[in-house]
Amino acid sequence: VLLGADPINDCPDADLARRALAGARRIISVDTLPSESTQLADVVLAAAAFGEKAGTTTNIEGRVSPLAQQVTPFGTTRPDWMIALELGLRIGDASFGPDHPLRSVSTVDQVTELIERHEPAQLAAVTFSATPRNSYDYRLVVSRKLYDRAVGTEMSRSLVNLAPGSAAHVNPLDLDALGVTEGDDVKLVSSKASTVLPVTADDKVPRGVLWAPFNQPGGSIEEIIDATAPVTDVRIERV
Repeated sequence: VLLGADPINDCPDADLARRALAGARRIISVDTLPSESTQLADVVLAAAAFGEKAGTTTNIEGRVSPLAQQVTPFGTTRPDWMIALELGLRIGDASFGPDHPLRSVSTVDQVTELIERHEPAQLAAVTFSATPRNSYDYRLVVSRKLYDRAVGTEMSRSLVNLAPGSAAHVNPLDLDALGVTEGDDVKLVSSKASTVLPVTADDKVPRGVLWAPFNQPGGSIEEIIDATAPVTDVRIERV
């Protein structure tokens, strides 16, 4: 079940996402706009977009902000909680037992009240040990930018040109050591695959590290990442 998710573009390891979707017996997508992953779904349920529904949103710090409906939903789209509730009821007692509190829910305010009463789950502690560095490879670090190839951005005329694009960011001193100039294309080689990106000097990146935003137009850093490995180290070669 894809809840507003596009794993092929949302996950740093694109190959892993493609294999996961290919191995699923059935795919249900609950989304507002058609994405690359939605195209693979057996069933697509149209969800109301931001501004078309009331409720709350919780950011990564746990801060809750109220949302007010400002726009009439298009066609037969519905808020996510309505879709989830009907799916649960249609599945039957395996999902919502006879005494489940969601069986009595009919408004978004009642959903919000249930969320406020719910005790948040405690996440298990995660331990991580990175493999030792060597003096030849660069340690790859990837992260998001505010604007990328997200379907909501690409389908908005006012946002589509704000994505910065793909590039390999390295410390200026490393750029000199590589013998390349800013804007040159370089080949990045990992234990999994290789890709070509333009290189740029970035004094915020430590020496020996290569930083790249993923899900950006003009590149495919996702193709060289192995999500099963603790780290991804890459060689940088001149093209």
